[in-house]
Amino acid sequence: MRLSMRLPLYFVLFLLGLAIAQIVYFYPLLPEIVGSHFNADGKVNGTSTKSTYFSLYFVTLAIASFSTFGFSLILKYLPTSLINLPHRQYWLSDEHREETFNFFKVHFAWFGVAMTALIITVFHLTFLANLSPNKNLTIPTAPWYLLVAFFLFLVWWTVVLLRRFPKPL
Repeated sequence: MRLSMRLPLYFVLFLLGLAIAQIVYFYPLLPEIVGSHFNADGKVNGTSTKSTYFSLYFVTLAIASFSTFGFSLILKYLPTSLINLPHRQYWLSDEHREETFNFFKVHFAWFGVAMTALIITVFHLTFLANLSPNKNLTIPTAPWYLLVAFFLFLVWWTVVLLRRFPKPL
């Protein structure tokens, strides 16, 4: 495993450790019924049981963790015709295939890191909201800022992906 692949792995492991610490800390503090959905003004407009909410947290973390490593593994075994990639015949040919999938492995790993960080941060905001006296998000615009930041990451991520596979000479 090259250093470039180790770094996102370390980030994801750190983030998952952070999520475990969140769960250990917040689970006993939260009421049995928690606010699980908030409107645009940061006010609770949906609730669930604490155990259901933490199960949802676990599932979303599992999906994000899978995206860190699973997407690149799935792509590796798909037929070339099912992979939507600029100039795929060239980049998925026998001479470039390994290099292409090594790039996918690292690139999708960073996607997983960003998704995991987003999920942990959003759930953290909801944990804090549920502990506040009025059960609302303390900074109602925070989720919007997070979504804008994630969107900007996705734009960057897509540009890097597309620039990596130029038209062959």
